[in-house]
Amino acid sequence: MKVSIICTNFNKGDWVREAIDSFLNQETNFDFEIIIIDDASTDHSYEIIQEYQNKFPEKVRTFRNEVNLGITKTWKKICREAKGQYIARCDSDDFWTDPLKLQKQVDLLDASSDSLWSNTEFDMVDLDGNLIQKDAFANKALPLIDSYEEMLVMKGMTMASTWLVDTALMQEVSAQISDTAVDDTFELQLELFKRTKISFLSDSTTVYRMNLGSDSKPMTLETAEKRFTGILNSQIKYLNKYPNQDIKRMLHLALVKDRDLDILVFKKDRQIEDLNRQIEDLNSRLNQVSRISHDQSEYIEVLKKEKEEILTNMTSELNRIQILYDDLQKQYNSVVTSKRWTIPTKIINFFRRSK
Repeated sequence: MKVSIICTNFNKGDWVREAIDSFLNQETNFDFEIIIIDDASTDHSYEIIQEYQNKFPEKVRTFRNEVNLGITKTWKKICREAKGQYIARCDSDDFWTDPLKLQKQVDLLDASSDSLWSNTEFDMVDLDGNLIQKDAFANKALPLIDSYEEMLVMKGMTMASTWLVDTALMQEVSAQISDTAVDDTFELQLELFKRTKISFLSDSTTVYRMNLGSDSKPMTLETAEKRFTGILNSQIKYLNKYPNQDIKRMLHLALVKDRDLDILVFKKDRQIEDLNRQIEDLNSRLNQVSRISHDQSEYIEVLKKEKEEILTNMTSELNRIQILYDDLQKQYNSVVTSKRWTIPTKIINFFRRSK
């Protein structure tokens, strides 16, 4: 057996199928196995995993924790089950996009005399699979870490779901990490960098899903503080565990990182100030609109009252004119029907006819 693909899962029912399919789609000239362990999921993950074991019994082996152990204990437990020369890791919410991923990395490590560990370029997507960042390392979304000193200071990631590692080495370093580590991959990377070089494949082979609420992407201050404190404890632990390191280089990296953080804080402060100014300007405009609206409302009420007064006056005037008209009409009728009016009228008409 050349490669053991190991996939850890906890409540990733929405994505685990995509991960397993990407393993099965690998095109290789060697045999590989797929080992999947479920950490007591409460969703439908395990049913999906069992479905694949039943369909591909010669290729897929599954395991399940009766109680949730967490990622670190689960990883230490499952990597002992690997039968291949190499272990390829992929978390169940990530997936591979290059069907030649394993073949390329095996060829890379088989040809190397000083490297037992390989990683690759990768892309980043959101929960719905929409692309966030293509070629994350090349485009500086994350630093490409290649040394123990950089890993310890920068707290970087070599993207675990792209890894291919010599099995004996992976089992050795997995036994070294603390059961209580908040991030198993951080300590694994430190141990790996102490023992071997990393071989980087520039081809993008994997998709990393930005899963808010996961161990690496906490959503609350409480969980974030717990994670950051745990990482700090690991950093201090490894400073003491391997004291004979390039301290000068680590200090230089720390100082540069501190400078970069100062710049970032400055930019964030300016952004906050700009936002506050925009908010003040918006509030001023809203108050102005509110005043205009209030003034217009009062003016409209005044116009309504004036309109009502004008209509009342016009109605009164029309009534007065109507009364006058009716009175004049009566006077006219009384005149034209009187004898003083009809006799002269007859005489005038007689003379008109005589002509």
